[in-house]
Amino acid sequence: MIDDAAFSRLGFGVTGPHAGLGLSRSATQSLIRQAVDLGVTLFDTGPAYGNGEAEKRLGQALRSVPRHQVFITTKAGVHAGRKRDFSPGAVEMSFKDSLDRLGSGHIDLLLLHGPSPDELDARLIRRLEAFKERGMLRHIGVCGRGPELDTAIDLGAFDAIMAPVNAGLDTASRDRLQRARQAGMSVIGIEVMAGAAPKSALPASRGDLWYAARRVKQVLTGHAPAGSGQDASEALDWALKSELADALVFLTTRQRNLEANARAAGLAERT
Repeated sequence: MIDDAAFSRLGFGVTGPHAGLGLSRSATQSLIRQAVDLGVTLFDTGPAYGNGEAEKRLGQALRSVPRHQVFITTKAGVHAGRKRDFSPGAVEMSFKDSLDRLGSGHIDLLLLHGPSPDELDARLIRRLEAFKERGMLRHIGVCGRGPELDTAIDLGAFDAIMAPVNAGLDTASRDRLQRARQAGMSVIGIEVMAGAAPKSALPASRGDLWYAARRVKQVLTGHAPAGSGQDASEALDWALKSELADALVFLTTRQRNLEANARAAGLAERT
């Protein structure tokens, strides 16, 4: 389990609109710095988001923040261009490229990004453990939603898992999260607001257009989440009270939403 003062209850996801045309670089960096001021210290990103653009934006935004005051999570296995490769060499190259883009001497948590169970092999784990021994990496984990998480829990080699946490989870998914915590692993929840009712207002910003385009794509591809009957604030409140996760990562492009989420999670502003 991750025991770190910089591991806040609420995390900011630097992905989606923060990885390309959905939001300008300056707008993304402003939101990240505001998140820090509001008490958010956990930031999640990955090399596949905008071919490394998201990592660059996060690194630039945190350049003036003391490194020990933030907890940075990134990923490996799904690389720039959405190419999958979980071989030890490819993961090592991805990890080192992420360090460069983030401008950091270490990563707090490296998550293998949706591996199949058989891709979690001993050679890869040994390579990641070597980075931990050299101080370049503090924790390792797996991001997913199915059998790969069961394998990660059973192996006992990982410190954390990242998985969906919302009211739409089936019993098996909830049991998996509880089993991970019982095994001493930290659980980071994502897709917290999946299925929450979207606002009916017409898009008013580049970020709004990104969300609208995503909803259309989900419908056309048959991947639209089932409606939860909750609005976004209710969905976050449910996840915070569920005790299924140690931290929850959310995505927003709006300052007022960031402030409201920080208040809901009981974060204290940095003085």
